Amino acid sequence: MKNKISGVVPVLHTPINSKGDLDIKGLQKLMNFLAKKKIGGLWVLGTGGEDMNLTFDERLEVVRKVIEFAEDKQELIIGASFFSMKETLNFIDKIQGYKFRAIHIMPYHQLLSHKRLEWYYNKITNYTNKPIWVYTSANWCQNIPPSLIRNLKENPKIVGVKYSTSNTTDMMNVASLADKKFNVLSAVATTFLSSLCLGVDGGTSSLGGPLPEVLIEIYEEFKSNRINLALQKQRKLNKFLAKWPKDIHKDNFLKGAEEKFILSLRNICDKYMTSYYRECNKKEGEIIKSLLMDFYPNLISKGKL
Repeated sequence: MKNKISGVVPVLHTPINSKGDLDIKGLQKLMNFLAKKKIGGLWVLGTGGEDMNLTFDERLEVVRKVIEFAEDKQELIIGASFFSMKETLNFIDKIQGYKFRAIHIMPYHQLLSHKRLEWYYNKITNYTNKPIWVYTSANWCQNIPPSLIRNLKENPKIVGVKYSTSNTTDMMNVASLADKKFNVLSAVATTFLSSLCLGVDGGTSSLGGPLPEVLIEIYEEFKSNRINLALQKQRKLNKFLAKWPKDIHKDNFLKGAEEKFILSLRNICDKYMTSYYRECNKKEGEIIKSLLMDFYPNLISKGKL
C-alpha cells in the first residue's frame, strides 16, 4: 500500500452561503489555506462536513471540486455514507473513477447487529475497487467494538479506521491493530495526545479546519519526544474548548457552528450551517473571539485572524 496517513487530518468543512447553497469559492479558499499547513490529508464529507445534510448531487459537486482543487497534492479520503445502502453504492459508482486515496463509510444505523455491520462493510468492499476505511462514532451509529475492527481488518480492502471514542481502553485496543497495512486514526481533539501515546498514526478533527496549527503543534511536539510540551499544549486546548458557549449545542451537533465562525473570522468562508442547524449568534461569537484572544493571541498578532 501507499505510505500510511499520519499526523493531523482535518475534517473538511463544507462552506455554505447565506442562501443555503454550496460556497465553492469558500471551499477553494479553505483547501488553499489547509494546503499550506503540515497536514497528513483531508477527511472529506465526514460528519464535520455536514454530509448527512447534503443532497446526493451536492456531495458529488463537493467531490469534483475537492479533487480539482487538491491537484493531486493532498491525500483524500472521501465519504460515501448514506442511510440508504442503494444510495451509498450509487454514490460509489459515481466517484470511484476519480483519483483519490480511499472511501470512508459510516453505517448511519443505531440498531444493526455487529454481525450485520460486518456484512455491510464486506458487501461494500466487494462492490468497489477503492480501498475502504471504517468510520465509527457513537454520536451517529452503532458502537463498533475493537473486536469487530479486528475482524474487519482481515478484509484486505479495508485499510484503516477512524475510531471516535473517549474510551481509553477501546482506543488502546484499536490502536494496537495499526501496522504497515492498516491505518488507525483517532477523532477526538481533547484526547489527541493520549491517543498518540496509545499508538494511533494520527488524528482527524473538524477543529483541524479552522485551527490546524493548534493540533499540528501537539503532534510535532509528540513526534519530537517533547512530551511535556505536547501535554501543556493539549491541556491548553482542552481548557480553551471547555469554555466555548454551551447553548449552541442544543441546536447543533459537535462544534460545527463554532468552527465555521472561526473560519469566517479568518476570512476563509462564511459561518453558515446546513439545513436545520444554526449559526453562532452575536453573543456566542463574541465569547469565541474573546477566548481566541486569551488562549491563542499569536494567531491574531500574526494577522491570521
